[in-house]
Amino acid sequence: MDKISLDKEIILNATEEVIRRFGPEKANISDVAKSLKVSHAALYRYYNGKTDLWNAVTERWLSNLHAPSKDILKEDNSADIKLFRLLEDFAEAKRRSAVNDPEMFANYLKLAQSSMDVIEKSIEDGINSIKEVIVQGITEGIFFEEFPHQAAITVYLATSVFIHPNSFEVPNRKQNIDSVLNLLIRGLKNPNK
Repeated sequence: MDKISLDKEIILNATEEVIRRFGPEKANISDVAKSLKVSHAALYRYYNGKTDLWNAVTERWLSNLHAPSKDILKEDNSADIKLFRLLEDFAEAKRRSAVNDPEMFANYLKLAQSSMDVIEKSIEDGINSIKEVIVQGITEGIFFEEFPHQAAITVYLATSVFIHPNSFEVPNRKQNIDSVLNLLIRGLKNPNK
């Protein structure tokens, strides 16, 4: 019988701690169950195995990482300002995590290799956020773009270099990000404005 009341949030918190302690390869569902003082079978009521649970941890980590981006989408700013802020946050979110929570960031990198569906969904969400702002800019008459979804993919690809850990310590990182973002936004702007 379960000694504590379980829910997905409690299980995810425990899993994250177990992953931090043992690493994503060595940690297993039995470790999570032991930390919660429940049988591993109790966890199967919520997750269909290690892969499902590790994917849920990765998905939650990414969701928390990109929470500020969701707030930017709600701001009352023109599309060009909003797009700059959104892309800047995309570029800085993983670097902030690497600095503020290096253990979980290192574990995320390992988890991501086996959570491709979660990673692809996160990329798709990012592209859709960019598209939303581009469509806003078209409506405002700021951006001129016939194919907003393709433009969003292009913008995402052009800025994705800044989310890679190899870029975190590059000299002039902030200047490089600003230069790329300004160039992209100028390219989207309506030439008649």
